[in-house]
Amino acid sequence: MARLLPPQLFFLLTLVVIIHPSYGLKHLKGKALVDEVCRHTSHNEYCVDTIIPKPPLSGERIASTTLGWAQIKALEAGTIIASLLNDSSSILPVAKNPLQAKELLQICWDSNMNTMEDLWIASSLLYNKIINPMIARLYHAANTTRVCQDGLKGTGFTALAAKIEDIIKLCEICVVSTNFFVNGAH
Repeated sequence: MARLLPPQLFFLLTLVVIIHPSYGLKHLKGKALVDEVCRHTSHNEYCVDTIIPKPPLSGERIASTTLGWAQIKALEAGTIIASLLNDSSSILPVAKNPLQAKELLQICWDSNMNTMEDLWIASSLLYNKIINPMIARLYHAANTTRVCQDGLKGTGFTALAAKIEDIIKLCEICVVSTNFFVNGAH
């Protein structure tokens, strides 16, 4: 004859199963899954508005999608920087000191090249499920991008600043979704 669990123990076990992220998140789907990932980022609204990966939706798919978008934003930032560096007249309307602006843009170019390298390596690592080095590359990409972001404060390079900010946010979302799901499964 099977022995039933006392009600208190049954309640406790049920609560643990419901609350424990490795169980509960595997059963979330669609918007609920995105909301749960985004709730753990420092840019919740941006995250919710940005993440629309293709079904079937999973933490790994969210990580892959946001990493791909970070790569696209880095390419777009590189295009903006190259355009500004190649056309000095485009710097004049937004820069008080064109020489300092060119130096800043060169710093941004160099940091963006390093960021793109980190993002491409991170993508390969994610594909091969080598997670901890992938996360380290994403942190490095975000921190390298912040070098340019710090220099852009107070300048008129708003389009570039927006791309740079997006790269940082997408790196964080990718790290959060990866940590949340992939590392939780190991």
